[in-house]
Amino acid sequence: MPLSVMPPVPSLRTEAIQLDRDRRVFAGLPDLVLMPGRIMALTGASGSGKTTALLALAGVRPPRQGCIRVGGDDIWSLSSARRDRLRGRRIGLVFQSFHLIDAVSVEDNLRLAASCAGLVADAAHLDTLLEMLDIAHIRHRRADRLSQGQAQRVAVARALVNRPILVLADEPTSALDDDNAKALLDLLGRAVRDHGAALLIATHDRRVLDAVDASVAMEHVP
Repeated sequence: MPLSVMPPVPSLRTEAIQLDRDRRVFAGLPDLVLMPGRIMALTGASGSGKTTALLALAGVRPPRQGCIRVGGDDIWSLSSARRDRLRGRRIGLVFQSFHLIDAVSVEDNLRLAASCAGLVADAAHLDTLLEMLDIAHIRHRRADRLSQGQAQRVAVARALVNRPILVLADEPTSALDDDNAKALLDLLGRAVRDHGAALLIATHDRRVLDAVDASVAMEHVP
């Protein structure tokens, strides 16, 4: 008899998420199923709760109610220590303002991202990332000496260095002109798909919608 093939596990699945955004207003996150290799935009105006949603999905800020599964693990049922370990090893984060460590090199920024997750950066994987993102020639340059475009690429490499199954990006294009926004979205999409991860981009930038497979909007919860 032929062997049965198990369907792939979603990189991200959410159910009935409501978020405490402030003392008076709640935000709702639509139910999501995001498979490996897929890219989704989470849209909404500034102040709609997109960043709060990403913090919940990353295991940083608990939702008011609902379930968040990353690779099948219900992250808010885990202990704080196990949730931190899962975040470091299975979730990559890309911020609008890159949050690189200025005083150390590009390569050391990537190695530190692995070390903070309790890992040792795989040299071959690190080399592959640096080459793929065209930053191998600046691997020993300090982060405070990078151009904006170079810093963007290093931030993407750092998000992928631990081979995450889910990458979360918070308003990555909002401060960029059209050419640089398109370049970053192309870079992010290609890098994530090449590594078999899923990507969720929280944004109010309509330009992002041309680069994703699907989009969902934050909901107001009275």
